[in-house]
Formats: sequence, C-alpha cells, structure tokens
Amino acid sequence: MNKLYMYFKITTMFIFIMVLYSVLPVSYNKTFQNEVVVRPYLVENVKVEEEKKEEEVLAVVQEEKPKEEVKVETKVQPKVETKVETKTETKVVPKEEPKTSSATTTKPKEETKVESIEEKYNLGTITISNSSFKRNLIMDDGSYFYLNHDLNGKYNGVGMPIIDFRTNFTGRKTILYAHSAKNGKSPFNYLQNYHNNKSCYNSHKYINISYDGKDYTYEIFSVYVSLADDDYDEGLEYFRVMSYTDSEWDQRIKWYKDNSEYETGVNVSGNDKILILQTCSMDDNYYHKYYRANLVVMAKLI
Repeated sequence: MNKLYMYFKITTMFIFIMVLYSVLPVSYNKTFQNEVVVRPYLVENVKVEEEKKEEEVLAVVQEEKPKEEVKVETKVQPKVETKVETKTETKVVPKEEPKTSSATTTKPKEETKVESIEEKYNLGTITISNSSFKRNLIMDDGSYFYLNHDLNGKYNGVGMPIIDFRTNFTGRKTILYAHSAKNGKSPFNYLQNYHNNKSCYNSHKYINISYDGKDYTYEIFSVYVSLADDDYDEGLEYFRVMSYTDSEWDQRIKWYKDNSEYETGVNVSGNDKILILQTCSMDDNYYHKYYRANLVVMAKLI
C-alpha cells in the first residue's frame, strides 16, 4: 500500500513538473539576455485563449449596453404649386419661314425645258405693217425642201417662206421665196395685193422681220412682175448673180427702182441693204402664159 502511494506521488510530481514546464512562456538565453523568446505553439494557444476571452467580454458588453436608436430626420419639402394661366383669347401666330443663308440655300430643281418649234428649227417671222399678215421663216439648206413641206416633213404643196442659204440679213441682199396660189392659202398670197395697187403700198409699205434674235424693218421701194419666155430673166438676175462690184450693184438697184409698177418716192442706193421677196404672179394676164412670171417686192433696210 505504501508502495502504491509512493508510486502515485512520484507520478503526480512528474506530471506536475511536466505541466509546469509546458506552462512557462519564456526562458532566459544566456547569449541574448533580456530578450524574450516565444515558443510559437504556445503563442498560438495564448492568442486563441485571449481571443476567446475578448469575444466573451464583448458579448457581455453588448448585452449590457442598450441599443441606441438611430433617428433619421426626413425633411419634407413643401410642394411648389404651379399656376397655369389660361387665356380665353387665342392668337394665331403666322409660321415663320426658316431662314437659310446664301451658302446653304438649296437650288430649285431645274425644270426640263420643252424646246419650241421656233427654237428647234431656228425660225424667224415676217410681218407687214397695218395687216394681219404673219408667217414663219426658215433658213434653206439649198434643197428648197420647205417650199413644199411642213416642219414635220410632210408634203403639202404650200410650204413656208424660206431664206436663200446664199444670203443673210447682214449682206447686201437677202432673198426670201414662198408660193402663191389662186386658192389664197399659200404663204405669200398677200403680196399679190401690191401688184398695180399703190393704195395698198401706201397703207402697208413696211416689212418687219425677226430672225436669230434680231429685228429688222424694211421700206418697200419697188414692185414689179418679172416675165420670161426662156430660162433667162433680167428681173431675176439677183437670183443668179451673188457677187457684184459696187458700180454693178448700183446699176442693178437703179434698174429695180426704174422698173417698179409705180413710183414709191423712196431714195435707195447700192449702199443700202436690200430685202427681196419673190413669189409666183397670180395675174391672169401672165398666169400660165409665160415660161415664168414672178412677182417681186423689194425693200431697203431702215
């Protein structure tokens, strides 16, 4: 029994020493005095125990400390009343057109221009003063096509006045041709009124022509019928001869004036620009009795 007791006592002391040894946190090192050496596994144990104690203390404190009420002040802003004024009268304000600078102005769409007959064929017009006479003119190309055709190219036997392609309104002479007929429907039928009729001349002595953007006015100075039994006709020499010397042209002008059916009293010389209108004569005394009978009306540019 005593042995057991002694054995128990020794064992207890041994355990106590071991526990004491494990509990001691620090030891002194002979080399580094006053320096604390901490055993890692002990530090961890101590930290864990300290953390547990702190948590317990905090838990107690939190239980004992009364919760503070958080007061949230909410300020309610007063509603702003919007007054809407309504007027019984309504004014109509005209819409203002948007102003566009010259730089940004959009150009209007260009309209497709329909070319007129006058523009397409470069037509001119001939009129006689104090009368309703008015006809279109067209420049001939040497074929005399439009003497017997309309502008659509259809044959009609009447045609329209043509300008001799060898002449123009800026030279010494300009020659126009057109038909006359008994039915009175041909373009130059009106010229028959001048034949042996001075009163007609006195009332309608001026011829107006518009061509290629320019206007010309002529005064009639001679009216005659040129007759021929063969191909030659002195009265139509202007048709065969295109170029004259000044003296030759003066002689031709004198001949045309001297052979007029009546005196017009108009002074004319070789320096004047001459308009010649030529058509068939409808006088029964000459009609179909001569190889050729042409009524000629001559005028000078004024």
